[in-house]
Amino acid sequence: MSFWSSQTLRSRLPRLIEPFHQDHIQSASYELCLGDEVYISALPDTPQKERKKVTLRNQETIPIPPGQFAFLITSETIKVPNNALALISMKFKYTSKGLINVSGLHVDPGYSGKLIFAVYNAGPLHVNLARGERVFAIWYADLDEDDEKPRNKIGYDVIPTDLMNIGDAVSSLPVLVKRLDDLEKKVEKYSFVQAIVWGVSGSVILAIIGVLLRFVIEPLIQPLLNMIQSSLASS
Repeated sequence: MSFWSSQTLRSRLPRLIEPFHQDHIQSASYELCLGDEVYISALPDTPQKERKKVTLRNQETIPIPPGQFAFLITSETIKVPNNALALISMKFKYTSKGLINVSGLHVDPGYSGKLIFAVYNAGPLHVNLARGERVFAIWYADLDEDDEKPRNKIGYDVIPTDLMNIGDAVSSLPVLVKRLDDLEKKVEKYSFVQAIVWGVSGSVILAIIGVLLRFVIEPLIQPLLNMIQSSLASS
């Protein structure tokens, strides 16, 4: 497998990437832009009608919150020949802020369509992305011959609903943190109630023991104590 050089990309990509911009070629790779659709994973209590994609206009930006998953689509339509393979990644500018690509790292031979990236913000701050911003990178490499099982299915043009449903099924970090906080509060509340119960129970038990000693046990052993005292006095 040999990767395409910048010169090869310049000559071949105009037929494989639409729209193509020559200045997007950087060190044997091509930089792809964020498209007009973004979907950020919904929280479990988000109403169903509010669980929808965001459509970006012009160079509009959207923040991806810490601990949230998102689906991002490219503005370009990509084609991969049957005798080639493509590798994809997020640019370091964004991974250094904590944005991680958690989807696949390659594009199959024969694929044609836009690319969808599943990303996760593992950083402490919001990561802002703008439509048309160069967020991704793609590399092409030759295979030794045409692949006998190329990708024949129609590729993506929009972010499909089934992917959004998968995103909703994943609990985000803020949700997990909230659940842990709620659990901690319940444990603290239970411990407080338990302490009160044990305190009251202990007082009641001590009171019962006192009553038993005074009114039950003491009358029973008092004659024996009197006999012992009388024996000691007579001796």
